Formats: sequence, structure tokens, C-alpha cells
Amino acid sequence: MRKWRFRRAVTRSLASGRHTAVVLIDVVQPAPAQFARILGGCVPVSARVCRLGADEYAVLLTGMAFPEQAYDVAGEIASALSPVIAGGRLVPLAAAIGVAVAGPGELTYDEIIGRARQAMLRAQRVGPQTRWAVWQREVSPPFAA
Repeated sequence: MRKWRFRRAVTRSLASGRHTAVVLIDVVQPAPAQFARILGGCVPVSARVCRLGADEYAVLLTGMAFPEQAYDVAGEIASALSPVIAGGRLVPLAAAIGVAVAGPGELTYDEIIGRARQAMLRAQRVGPQTRWAVWQREVSPPFAA
């Protein structure tokens, strides 16, 4: 899916009256063709997938009854990543995955994408293996007395 169509689909979904989730994936070990095939087997048929850059993908999950459905998809993607054969050799495949979920009318396109990106960056900081994180508001440390 082209980026402008993805943006339009996200914007429509955010206004739909149901939960919307964006899953951003940065493929750490490059093997984009193999990753696209794996991704296709992990996301629901109703999901929209967009390649944002050389190694970055976005998945739009629409019409969810519960936010946890997005977490299940992220976990399934992470579980599916394992070494693949590329160019006749075994290549490790790993990714950083960030998830952001919005309730009906809660966020704009830029806000949900920004939150998914923050979660993805947090997953990247954990390590080079496949990790996923969910966006959550940073909690301030308690005040010292």
C-alpha cells in the first residue's frame, strides 16, 4: 500500500468509532522480501500493510473490539521471526516493533504514528533481538520528601 493511502486509511479508522492500532516495525537484520512474506502470514486479512522505508513497515489494525488484539498481532510477528535463507545462506532476521492503540476519536494520524514510533524506539534500546513494546505515557518518578 502506498504511504498516502495508508495515511488516509489510518485517518478514516481513527474516526470510525472503534479502536485503531498502528504497529511499526523496523527490520534490524535486513531481509525485506522474506520479512514481507512472514508479515503477510501474521496479520489479519483486514489489516493494511505499508512499507514506509527500506527496512520499516507499518500495519494498521482496524475495528478492534479490544486493544489487546493489537498486542497479540505484535507478539505473533515477533514469534514468527527466525533466521531465513537469503542468497543461499542463513540470515538472522530480527525487528523492533512498536504498538500504539487509540480509542474512538482519541488521536490524529501524526499522534498515533508518533506513539508507535516511540514504542518502537524503546524496543530498539532493549537489544538487537526481536523485541516489541507498547506505547504508554511516561510516568514521572515520585517526588522525594
